[in-house]
Amino acid sequence: MKKYTKLSVQWFYELLEKGECDIMDFKEQLEDKNIFGKSIKSFAPNYEEMARDVVAFANKKGGFLFLGIVDKTKEVNKEFVYTDEKIYDLIKQIQDRTKPTITLLPHRLTIDGTKLLVLEIPFSMQMHSTSRGEYLVRSNNGNKIIEPHEMATIMSEKSLIIYDQKIWAISSWQDELRTQNVFNKIKTARADSPLLKENTEEFNDTLNFTKEEQGTLYPTTTGILLTGNNKALKEIPYSEIKYVRYYEDGRYHPYEWKGNLIEVADACFAQLKSEIQQKELSFGLFHEFIEDYSEVVLRELLINAIVHRDYSRQQVIEIRKYPTYLEIESPGMFPEGVDETNYLRKTNPRNPNIIDVFRSIKYAEKAGSGFDKIFADLLSKGKRLPTPTITDTSIIFRIDAEICSDKLIELSLQYKQMEGKDMDMEKLLVLNEIINSKKISFTELEEAPFISKGQLRKVLDDLQELEFIETTGRTSGLKYILHKTKSSSTQEKIKYSQLKKQEKARQKEAILRYLDEIGTINNSEARQLLKLPDHDVSYISKLFKEMLNSGDIEIDSTIGNNKNIYRRKQ
Repeated sequence: MKKYTKLSVQWFYELLEKGECDIMDFKEQLEDKNIFGKSIKSFAPNYEEMARDVVAFANKKGGFLFLGIVDKTKEVNKEFVYTDEKIYDLIKQIQDRTKPTITLLPHRLTIDGTKLLVLEIPFSMQMHSTSRGEYLVRSNNGNKIIEPHEMATIMSEKSLIIYDQKIWAISSWQDELRTQNVFNKIKTARADSPLLKENTEEFNDTLNFTKEEQGTLYPTTTGILLTGNNKALKEIPYSEIKYVRYYEDGRYHPYEWKGNLIEVADACFAQLKSEIQQKELSFGLFHEFIEDYSEVVLRELLINAIVHRDYSRQQVIEIRKYPTYLEIESPGMFPEGVDETNYLRKTNPRNPNIIDVFRSIKYAEKAGSGFDKIFADLLSKGKRLPTPTITDTSIIFRIDAEICSDKLIELSLQYKQMEGKDMDMEKLLVLNEIINSKKISFTELEEAPFISKGQLRKVLDDLQELEFIETTGRTSGLKYILHKTKSSSTQEKIKYSQLKKQEKARQKEAILRYLDEIGTINNSEARQLLKLPDHDVSYISKLFKEMLNSGDIEIDSTIGNNKNIYRRKQ
């Protein structure tokens, strides 16, 4: 069975303790006594009833169905059993009975030795109905028929709502100390910030911690996550980070932080920062300490996961650190318009209010700058770029600890010594492609991942002026290679020489093929054949001289005294 998410068992236990509510329901079994255990005579809700529950959850904020829990007593049904085949059949039955189709996400849970089934109903921006045309919405611990006059309002809310602006009908929700903490952090970051209001009500309104509806102020998701008390935070139990560090000997150490976003970010970053390890590398006169995971990369990836995760999903952020790499899993897909090929250049904030607060306290900067910093830091340290993996419910970013390019580190250090500043991301991206490819054309650079087409020409000119790169070949055959002065080792100098020789060998071969077909060639025809500019007369002359000396060609003496016409050696 495919594992759709990596929600922890402990989190399901904590959710189970809440009892039935607007995100959870219990089912003792299904109408299949041979596979799901207990006799159908006691309690057997059919697929139609389950479809109603699923529609109601999807039309609210998503939720969970716990199968194998007795509804009245909340005890585990010891006779409950299931197979993967039955799970897939159940999901198909629900899909057939919901419009638009709702696909459930299965999870396994073991309690007191009994394996239970948990079905997750994802939050949906659409309005759903049963196949019989019933529109329902979850209300407290039951389902409510949506009246015709309510339909337009609910559809409007579902299409326009941004989840961090969702309101919660709870009272006495705010924690004074946490509110003061946000205030103080903003004041420290910028003492004249217009967000610093004299009273709590104005402060809440300015930062969108509250929202008025029909004359009543309600807390928003943002307000609860940043200033809510522990009681209010229980309404969003999936505001949590789970971190597991795995050691080479098989040991592992789990950590867990939940609740207030600022407290969670501070605690998690402090732990990750405490584990940073360094090693010293030497590059001639340069000595550099390279971290396995730098503070910049850890902080930006962590903050990115917190502010951009999908808070409508009942899923937690998970960080897993292995001996050679680290991965951060954030709930939800890329926002609309963003994918694994353009996430460096494009941004579409999922939680704009949360992001605004994190920027105001300087935990985050301008939109899209996070991955700029990550890319620049990783490249300057000779590391691979982060690789995103998209699952059915989340995005996982992986970064490697080991260094893969000593040369890029060396060039970064040389640039800093020459220019008095760090090399920017655009130059690092281009240099990385040239180093990895050995030799690459302008068109190939344009098509390389993440490189800016609009800035590429200027970046190449700058790098050539600084003698970090140079060209080989001519016109359409022109390609970029590292400058000969950057070939520090004997092996690199040999490679540089080989690249130059290979280009000239191809040009000679082209001339010989031309002679085999046409018979003779002159200087002008050779320039056209090799697509060289007219001013490269001397280059062609030198090329012909080498071919004469090597015995590949000879001057065609049958055509008068013209010494500039050549043919194959007879």
